[in-house]
Amino acid sequence: MRAFSAILLINVILLAGCDKVDEPIPPGQTNNGGGETVKRRALLEEFTGHRCNTCPAAHAVAANLANAFGDDLIVVGIHATDFFAAPVNPQASNGSYSTDFRTPAGSAYATSFSISFLPTGLVNRAPFNNSTTISSGNWSSAVAAIIAQDAACDVWVSQFTHNAATNTVSAEVKVAVLTTISSSLNLTAYLTEDHVVDWQLNSLVSPPDVSDYDHRHVLRTNLNGTWGETLIASDAQAGDTLTLSWNNVPVNANWNAQNFALVAYAYNTATNEVLQATERKLVP
Repeated sequence: MRAFSAILLINVILLAGCDKVDEPIPPGQTNNGGGETVKRRALLEEFTGHRCNTCPAAHAVAANLANAFGDDLIVVGIHATDFFAAPVNPQASNGSYSTDFRTPAGSAYATSFSISFLPTGLVNRAPFNNSTTISSGNWSSAVAAIIAQDAACDVWVSQFTHNAATNTVSAEVKVAVLTTISSSLNLTAYLTEDHVVDWQLNSLVSPPDVSDYDHRHVLRTNLNGTWGETLIASDAQAGDTLTLSWNNVPVNANWNAQNFALVAYAYNTATNEVLQATERKLVP
């Protein structure tokens, strides 16, 4: 199936009510049911900006990848850099580009990973062709390389809720250790919002200023800080199951909770490489 998806992808590129609780997903069942060996999922952190006129072309690449790879790929849109993602100053009379899509975490990642141009991306924060920052033309190959590998651990979201009365979210993430891990791992939890309609500069259309652009998978906030928190201090054994949770984290009242998703990933703190990631939508 993955081989077929990759071939299909190449051809494509060429040519506020009640709280919602997601049911727990046991390890290895998020994309590898039937007792198969758990494979790594790919996390594409797409660095973008609403004033980056070449970014919509990369958005299209990410959308095609998501369709082709399915649950094996998780996409997060990180709006970064003051030039491309900050509001215009002075503000335009029609209100265009007045939204500040930046987050403290996204700005820190742009600095730490030396994001010097947009669009670009990180795929599991692993080097591809000797570079951690990867152009959109290489995202497909980088993703395919990651998901072909066996996973050292699996990550899944066992609970994810939104309290409409207090406008807070709570979540629980579990990690199953599949092979002995002799390194320090952190786990980071993102809250994303899909289908954020706002302005976007787009060189693919005329006029290029699009007022109702559909921004996908937008990073809104981190539930547990920019770099997450300790998951494994030094080592863990196969068969261990680890749990982290966060309760009543406030969210912006202007965000649409119906489009929330939780993205969680475990990464090696020495190399920053993401070992495993998962995503759960608040409303499936």
